Amino acid sequence: MIVNKPYTDEQYADLAVYCNENDCHIVDKGEYLESVPNEHPAPTWEDIDKARVKYRQEHIDDKTIARMRKTANGTWTEEDEQAYLALDAEITAWIEENLPYPEG
Repeated sequence: MIVNKPYTDEQYADLAVYCNENDCHIVDKGEYLESVPNEHPAPTWEDIDKARVKYRQEHIDDKTIARMRKTANGTWTEEDEQAYLALDAEITAWIEENLPYPEG
């Protein structure tokens, strides 16, 4: 989106709204303002690893702790184990699909 100079406050506001909605920013090109897409660097291996850890912390770690506690005191059942393993498989599948490590 381009807005020629001189521009009104309303034109600038419209451009700003456009940029907010379309992941871009305003660049002053001298005779006009232009919306330019924001660049997002590819996540590093470390970024992906942190995201994977965070996802597990938010979705299964509390159940892993309960599993260890109940196993230690003998109250973890086979039904608990089957439910835990199903959840772990679901979490792992989501992570592998949505948070793959970068190649190379």
